[in-house]
Amino acid sequence: MTRDLISIVMPVWNPDILQLKLSIESVLKQTYSELELIIIYKKSMSTDSDVNKVFDESRGDHRIRVIESNSGFVEALNLGVKMSGGTKIGRMDSDDISASTRLEEQNKFMLENEVSILGSWAYSISQKGEVIGTIEPPYKSEDIRKKIMFHSPILHPSVLMEKKMLNEIGYYDSKFYGAEDYELYLRAISKNYKIANIPKHLIYLREVDSSIMRGKQWKSTRKSYIKAKNTALLHYGFNRYYDIFYCLFTPMTIFIPPKMAYKVKNTIGWNKEITSE
Repeated sequence: MTRDLISIVMPVWNPDILQLKLSIESVLKQTYSELELIIIYKKSMSTDSDVNKVFDESRGDHRIRVIESNSGFVEALNLGVKMSGGTKIGRMDSDDISASTRLEEQNKFMLENEVSILGSWAYSISQKGEVIGTIEPPYKSEDIRKKIMFHSPILHPSVLMEKKMLNEIGYYDSKFYGAEDYELYLRAISKNYKIANIPKHLIYLREVDSSIMRGKQWKSTRKSYIKAKNTALLHYGFNRYYDIFYCLFTPMTIFIPPKMAYKVKNTIGWNKEITSE
């Protein structure tokens, strides 16, 4: 029986070259072989020659497509989706690593459970690739619905979703830059699409200072999350008592610095550090 094509969309901007190679290799070594990797590459004078060497090493694999674009991040995601030929769209960042069985297990889970957006649990890894923690958000659809107005329970780089759904509800919305994935999940739920996580650690997410601090954009990212929640409350039907509570609570987070928020996540959230004895 012929299996459906899965398209992985990976924006690449100023990457660490070794991490980029590992990320690409983790996609190409999937046990689910019916895939294409669509790389949306934004040129940079500082890394262009090194990145092109990585691409040249992979050009023998027909599953890789490199598309140059100078657009923004959200526009790059949408371009990748638009150019994809798969029935399902997967996400990857250029510094993260997928477990070899990720797509196989996610695709099987989606088919068996009629899920339209599926994430997974993850391992946190350091700059050197060492496992330093786990991220285990809610995995049942009903629990995700209850918690989604508190904090996004879907790890974007772990996502696999139906392209048919995206064609019906629309792609990522650049008005929510920094929270474009979160708003998409809220919009999908409002249209009665099923969202879940597979409770397995199928991706390795790199936690470095830049990812924790979100650069200088953490305040604008928080504002985008607030905007997404307000939109869900006012226009998407998220008006249960816990939705309202979380929505009212969220503006206070604008005063919590990223490093403190990271510590809170490790204390009471879904992130757990692995400490050596």
